[in-house]
Amino acid sequence: MARLSMTIEKRIPFRDIDPLNVLWHGNHIAYMEEAREAFLEKYGIGYTQMGGMGYIEPLVNINITYRGSFVYGDTVLIEITYKPSRRAILEFEYTFRRKSDGKTMCEAYSKQHFVNKDFEPVFSRPDFYKEWQEKWKVFDE
Repeated sequence: MARLSMTIEKRIPFRDIDPLNVLWHGNHIAYMEEAREAFLEKYGIGYTQMGGMGYIEPLVNINITYRGSFVYGDTVLIEITYKPSRRAILEFEYTFRRKSDGKTMCEAYSKQHFVNKDFEPVFSRPDFYKEWQEKWKVFDE
């Protein structure tokens, strides 16, 4: 089984800092989105491609555990890992590390459910998604 994962690097800009001089907690969600977009593009299943096939993938669950705070100027390494599923969902785990010392500052999870363009839930994996999973050998067969 292949483990699909990648890491993006992001410097914390001033605009993302709150009055306590730390990364505002809500910005972690935006950073997760950046990592997810980069992951999907890298592995050839971007939002544009999925939309072109008639599917939308809204977020249905996000969970974040904060273990420390980033400050202005820190560089964060965000590792995103795909969690394979035989359902019509996309699940990812995230680890946020401070580059200067490798300390884990945050762990997170997101889940998206496939819907059609009328926002009706899709309960079976779309064919293109099955083919993508087979291409990357995400299951032990």
